[in-house]
Amino acid sequence: MKRKPIQSMMAAVMLVTTLWSGTPAFANSVGAEVKINSGQPQISKDGFDIAEDYAVWIVEGEKTITLYDLDDSTETKIGDSRSAKTNPKVDGKYVVWIDSRHGGSDVYLYDISKKKEKRITSDSTVGTDIEIYGNNIVWTDTRNKGTDVYLYNISTDTEEQVSTSGAASKPTVSQSYVAWQDKRNKKDADIYYYDIKAQEEKEAVVSTGEQTNPVIDGDQIVYEQFGGDQLYMYTIRTKRNKKLTSDSSIKSVPHLYEDTYVYLSKSTLMLGDVDEDDVEKISSRVYSRLQPRIYEDYILFAKTDEEGRVRLHMYDLDEDEEVTLGGESGDPSDPAGSDRYVVYVSSAKRASNVILYDVETGASQVISKTDSDPIRPLVSNRYAVWYDKSDKALMSYDIRKGKLSKVTDKSVKPLRDYYELDGNNLIWINEDRRNQLVLTNLSTGKNVDVARLSKDPLSIDIYGEYITWVLEDSRNKATIYLYDIDRDRDSKIRSGVQVEKASIGDNFVVWSEYAEGTDPSWDLYYYDLDRGRTNLLLRWNSRDQLDPQASRNMVLFTDNRLSPKPRDFYFELFDVEEDSFSKYYWKDEAKMESPRIGGNRVVWIDERDGDPFVYTMAFAKAREDEDDDDDDDDTDNGGIDYGDYTDYPFAKALEDDLFLDLLDNHDFDDIAFVAFARTNKEIVLYLNDALDNSDRLLDLLDDAGMDDLSIRVYK
Repeated sequence: MKRKPIQSMMAAVMLVTTLWSGTPAFANSVGAEVKINSGQPQISKDGFDIAEDYAVWIVEGEKTITLYDLDDSTETKIGDSRSAKTNPKVDGKYVVWIDSRHGGSDVYLYDISKKKEKRITSDSTVGTDIEIYGNNIVWTDTRNKGTDVYLYNISTDTEEQVSTSGAASKPTVSQSYVAWQDKRNKKDADIYYYDIKAQEEKEAVVSTGEQTNPVIDGDQIVYEQFGGDQLYMYTIRTKRNKKLTSDSSIKSVPHLYEDTYVYLSKSTLMLGDVDEDDVEKISSRVYSRLQPRIYEDYILFAKTDEEGRVRLHMYDLDEDEEVTLGGESGDPSDPAGSDRYVVYVSSAKRASNVILYDVETGASQVISKTDSDPIRPLVSNRYAVWYDKSDKALMSYDIRKGKLSKVTDKSVKPLRDYYELDGNNLIWINEDRRNQLVLTNLSTGKNVDVARLSKDPLSIDIYGEYITWVLEDSRNKATIYLYDIDRDRDSKIRSGVQVEKASIGDNFVVWSEYAEGTDPSWDLYYYDLDRGRTNLLLRWNSRDQLDPQASRNMVLFTDNRLSPKPRDFYFELFDVEEDSFSKYYWKDEAKMESPRIGGNRVVWIDERDGDPFVYTMAFAKAREDEDDDDDDDDTDNGGIDYGDYTDYPFAKALEDDLFLDLLDNHDFDDIAFVAFARTNKEIVLYLNDALDNSDRLLDLLDDAGMDDLSIRVYK
């Protein structure tokens, strides 16, 4: 690579230093509940579409397109993950979209059956509008100064210009015709169409006032008249213009399938038939800036939730009901969390899936394979693990690499309810080897036999450098074992007591122990790992504290000391380090089920809104592998290592020639400029793209302040 483009780019970087301004960095709010509403996909505002077999959309915070199979409820990510995409459309076996990977905007095509993509245009002058029908793709293009409509035939690999006014927009296409709105008469928009076979451009509706937003099916064009006052339909074959609506509401973004059309009346989704006068209301509070799409019995549309996020919804005309869409749909169960991620099982009629939710970006994705039967997922900041009942195996998903793997094969038999995860380390029990407790490093695949247990344990846990398990010695008597991974040594820390479960925190092991006497009760005890001794944590006469779970310095447990009835338990959060109850709590209206503590957060299932949702609350700031020293031997050199990449603060990267060192030591394909890193506003500009178009770098730097700029180096 020549030095001149680099010097030019560096000049651009230095030029904008005067534009830097501080902006607040993203942070998850400690103590605030987050409702994970991923029953419908959270999408970007770049559009969506539905056809016979598929739907497409772009998940907020992602750059790939989600291709959703309507028959088997599976999702596939298509398109380059590094470039921004807009307006995905699908029909038949093809997906098209507008792509920015070459520094401007181009039309891209994806063949679903061949799993292959193709760049259709090469001059980066494509506008914002694109549609597809069968083998026909249309889009707006500014290559000839004005804006015109172009048509590409997939079968013949030919392109032609179909409008000549330089004032065309909003193209729509069928098998035989292309239609669009046109301002060639300078004042108002009119509707024109192009006969593909005859290769002729003709007038459809040219009259006083605005005719806009046309959509075509066959030879019928539905459009807005006079700025949305009414909807009309023009039939090319008969040259007849028919009024479809007559009420006083403002109408917008119509879409047409055969004789059925949909549109928005303000924020209400309406349905009509071109041969009938009546229209009916389908749904309310619809996001009005995105066009609903209809195909056969399905209407795809967007709504905003209480957090303002755009969610995808689908209405089934055959069943006359609004249904969920996507592998993330279904009733949630078995939640677990880490600093950054939450996992849970989503169970619907046709399938159960493991859902991975990114707390920082708010994005969800299905990480289990089709036709699996997952239970009890766990998550760290690097891996998710669950048991697949269909394969009778433990599965792991590498979050950074996006890779799903089997941890165990048919030669072993893992106990389905006894495995725990911490970072890269997974402990599990091989029932085929007489309850062998196994430690697996998921990064290296290396297994270490920890201990052979005489029977199924009452519990196991792992945290940091320690493993603990509880074995029943006799009825109502058990022993708690502690294994030091570094020293490869186990010891008994509590024996001859009635105990069911032990869990490990930052510097302690905690359990609930039954104390007999005048006022028998279950009380909380803990073992101090530094001092090597057991202490009482919490005790109330005649009342019980049960099922403790530990993470960091916190213990989550069930309690009935304040309940009018002994059988009525609720959940408490206790800070062992401060020897006090947590100052952070879920809301009073919470209806917690299946809570679990992990990383810096508590996750649970909650039905306060009628239907079950996953909720999470952070009780502390997330921990990061951050290193600020400047030692020569420090590979991070002031950056933050997130595993598959390292982020360097932008200002620091410009100091002491660090940026030039990165250029010398890494491939250009592995370096990117990042604004608003690891948030739902993240923008990534790869170095090669910046070299090709330094204006994009200037725009990026202008949009973000110094605190929100970084240099990212992928490993």
